Amino acid sequence: MSAFKQFTTKDIIFTPFIADKGFNYSGSEITGSDVGINIYWGLNVSYNSPQDIGTGFVFTQSVSNAYNSSKQLYYTNFLTQSRGDNVPTRSLVPGATQADDEYVGNINSPRFENYLQSTLTQSRFIATGSYPAVSLSNAGTLTTISIPQKLFGETIVPTSFRFQYKGTSRFDNMVITDDGDGNLISQSLDLGTDTSSSVVVGNIFYSQGIAVLTSGSNGSNATIPNVGKDTGTDGNSDINNVNIQFSSSLTIYERQYKCTILENEFGNSTNPTILKNEGGSGSFNMEYQDFATGSYFSPYVTCVGLYNENTELIAVGKLSFPAPISQFTDTTIIVNFDL
Repeated sequence: MSAFKQFTTKDIIFTPFIADKGFNYSGSEITGSDVGINIYWGLNVSYNSPQDIGTGFVFTQSVSNAYNSSKQLYYTNFLTQSRGDNVPTRSLVPGATQADDEYVGNINSPRFENYLQSTLTQSRFIATGSYPAVSLSNAGTLTTISIPQKLFGETIVPTSFRFQYKGTSRFDNMVITDDGDGNLISQSLDLGTDTSSSVVVGNIFYSQGIAVLTSGSNGSNATIPNVGKDTGTDGNSDINNVNIQFSSSLTIYERQYKCTILENEFGNSTNPTILKNEGGSGSFNMEYQDFATGSYFSPYVTCVGLYNENTELIAVGKLSFPAPISQFTDTTIIVNFDL
């Protein structure tokens, strides 16, 4: 009898499934040590400007960095028109030698990735005016909401994001949700010159846990409040009026090991109590108890150990009750666990 038995490929099954979990945080919970959601106020100002102050709750950075980071990552193809700025590029026609290579044509294509969230034509807008600006709708401001990966897992579930901010003198209640295509839509928001109840006010990037609220992102004169400023910049901490909801998504792999004991395997027990001297120290007497020598004797299995290629124990599965090993048919024990 062997103490170990090798698995074959047909004995091991890995089954992936996606697990979703909803989160709902309000007030100081948002920036707590076990949550760590950060809200940044971004300004289009020079890095050495007196207005380049710090922003953020969990980690602090300058307002110019907050603005330029979001601009570079998500809006560099959308600086002059909301549906993207394509740049002309040339195509290389290889020749027989490098000297014979030829560049021809003017092909318009995006210059940057910008993390598009849908195969639909994306419409994005970011205000690029210097701050402060004469026209508030053109002022280069934005708010970035950063959710740590420990919360959103692999991605935020589309249509699950909800941001609510209420109870200030500037506006009574703002509710923003995502449409599943990467757009943030305002709900019941008074935008002054635009009274529409459904206005695009920013974008969400599901796989990065980032939501960006931009001013005037519907292309009109409407301007959303500077949420980043109102929630903590300039010493004005209004985080208690914020509520953030979303669902995370994480792929979990269920591992199934089929441990099959053939009818002629594991017929002896390794329990020392079946020895007459119980395996006492210094004794080489391996005589079995009388009850263990009959043909009717069948050992029981109480647990299954899984070992790696170095015979190191890595997992133990215990049965709820001892199960006899059959002498006439195969015995199969299924071990399931998730990682």
